[in-house]
Amino acid sequence: MDWRFWKTEKRPEEARNWPSDTHESIRQLLGMYQGAGAPPFARWAAPGIAFAPEVEATAQNVVKGYQLALWFWLFAEKHGTIAARMTRESFCLLADAAQPSSGDAIDELLDFENRLAHSVEAISAEQRTYRQEGLSVELPMEFFLATGALRLRPDSPYAGNADVSLQGNDYKLADCFRHATEEALAVFRPMIEAVEFDAKSLPNWKWSSRPGAAERHLQRRHSNPLFPLHRQMVTAHDVHEARLADNQALQDIRNELNEVSRAFFEKPALPLNWQSYLENYLDHLDRLDERRLVAAGQNASLGDAIAALRADVLATWRAEIQKNRHSLATLDQDEARKAQRRALLFGCDWTAQLLSHGSLIPPEEVVPALLSESPAELEKAVTGLQAEPRLHETLAHCRAVAHRLVSELRAAGHNFPDMTDKLRILDGTPGQPPA
Repeated sequence: MDWRFWKTEKRPEEARNWPSDTHESIRQLLGMYQGAGAPPFARWAAPGIAFAPEVEATAQNVVKGYQLALWFWLFAEKHGTIAARMTRESFCLLADAAQPSSGDAIDELLDFENRLAHSVEAISAEQRTYRQEGLSVELPMEFFLATGALRLRPDSPYAGNADVSLQGNDYKLADCFRHATEEALAVFRPMIEAVEFDAKSLPNWKWSSRPGAAERHLQRRHSNPLFPLHRQMVTAHDVHEARLADNQALQDIRNELNEVSRAFFEKPALPLNWQSYLENYLDHLDRLDERRLVAAGQNASLGDAIAALRADVLATWRAEIQKNRHSLATLDQDEARKAQRRALLFGCDWTAQLLSHGSLIPPEEVVPALLSESPAELEKAVTGLQAEPRLHETLAHCRAVAHRLVSELRAAGHNFPDMTDKLRILDGTPGQPPA
C-alpha cells in the first residue's frame, strides 16, 4: 500500500532491542495493543483533542485499529502480503488465547481499516480540492479517513445517516490520524526493520476461506486419519509455501491471459482462415479457465476477465456469420455443451485437481482426498466421473479403495460420522444402504 501520509518526516525513533523472531515480535505487538499505557497505542489522540463520550469510543477504536493495521502494512512491504496475512492470522489467534473472542474482533477491525484505506487511496486530487475565497484548498487524506470511519463504523453515532452533521469531529479525528501515524511509525519502523519472517516460528494459522489447490490439499490432510500419520502433520511453513505456490499459479494465468488479450486485439483484421483462428483463441481461453478452476482460491476477478475476452472472441465470430442462422445455432449448441462439460468436470475442487496436469493430489491420496470432501462436493465429483466414460474405471477404483480404506480405519477404532452417507453417494445409491 503506497500511502502518501506514510511519507511523513522521520522523528527520532525509540532505541531498544526489538525481536527478530516473527512470533516474538507479534507477541510483543499484542502486549502493546492490549496493554494500558504502551506506545504507540496509548498516544492515539492528538494533543489537545477531546471527544464527547459517545464519539470517543469509536474514535479510539478506529485510530488504534489503524495503527495496528499500519504494522501489518509495513510488514507486508518488507516480507510480502502472503507472509503478512499469515502473521496477522497468528496475531489474532494469540489475541484469542489472551482474551477469548478478541481475535475475531481484531480481525474484523483490520478488515475495516483495509477497506477504509483502499477507499481513501481511490480519491483523486481533484476530489480532495475545493475553492475557498478564490483559493484552491486540498483536504488531507486523513480527513477522508476520519469521515469514512465516522460514517461507516457500526459503533459510530453517525453510522447509517449520511445527512447528519459530524459536528467538527471529522476534523478532530483527522488530527488524531495524523498524530497516530507519526507515533506509530516512530515505534514500528525500527520494530519491522528488526523482524525477519520465518513461517516455522508461527505456532498456528487459520485456513483461507477460499483456499487454493495446494492449501486445500494440506487442509484435507491435516490431522485427518484417512491419510497416513506422517501426512497428517502440517506446519505453518507448509501452509505458507502452499499459499505462495497457489498465488504464483494464478499470477501465471493472469500473465498468459494478458498476452492472449494483447495478441487478439493487436490483430488489425481477421485472416482468411478466421474460423480456425478464432477456435484457437477459444481453446486457449478454455484451457486458461480450466487452469483457473484447478488453481481455485480467490480468482473470481480472473474468471471475469477470461469470460470478458471470450465474449469478445465470440462476438467477432458471430459478426462473421450473422446472416447464417444454422451456423449461429451450431455455435450456440457447441458453447452450451462446453459449459455443461466444464460444470461437470470442474464443479468440484477434487475432480478439477484430479484432471490437472501435475496434480497436487498424489495417486495414493486420491481416495482419501475424495472422502475428505463434504457430501455435497462428493456428489458433484461422482456426477462428473459418471458423465465422462473415460473416467468410469477411475470411479470404480475409487469405490473399491474407499470401502477397503474405511473398513480398515473403522476396525482400528476410527469413527467417521458422515462416512456412511459418503459411501452411499460414491456407490451411486444416495439414501439407500450400500450394496
